[in-house]
Amino acid sequence: MNSDLPHINESAIDELKEIMADDFALLITTFVADSETRLQEIAEKLEAKDANAFGRACHSLKGSATNVGVVRLAELCRQGEQMGNEVNMDAAPELLGKINEEFILVKNMLNAKL
Repeated sequence: MNSDLPHINESAIDELKEIMADDFALLITTFVADSETRLQEIAEKLEAKDANAFGRACHSLKGSATNVGVVRLAELCRQGEQMGNEVNMDAAPELLGKINEEFILVKNMLNAKL
C-alpha cells in the first residue's frame, strides 16, 4: 500500500460538510455503524475461507470508504478485494488487521469532525 495516501481526504470531507449541512453527522454515524457491520462480515468470510465473498465484502466497504473520503481504508479494501478475486488469501489475515487498525483511526478522525 502507498503509505503516502492520507487517512482522509480533507477536501472531500469539507465538501460533504457543505453539501450535507445538518445531515453530515448522520452521514458519518451511518458510515461508522455500517462499516463496523461490514468489517464483521469481512472477518467472517476470511474465517470461512470464502475468497470470493471476502473480496465482495471488501469491495462493499471500499465503496463506502471512497464515498466519504476515507482514502487509505479504501485502498486497503481494494487490496482485499483483489486478494479475493485472485483467490490468494495468504496475506488476508494481516491485511484484515491493517483494515481494522485503519478503521479505528479514521473513525476517531471523523468523529472529531462532528
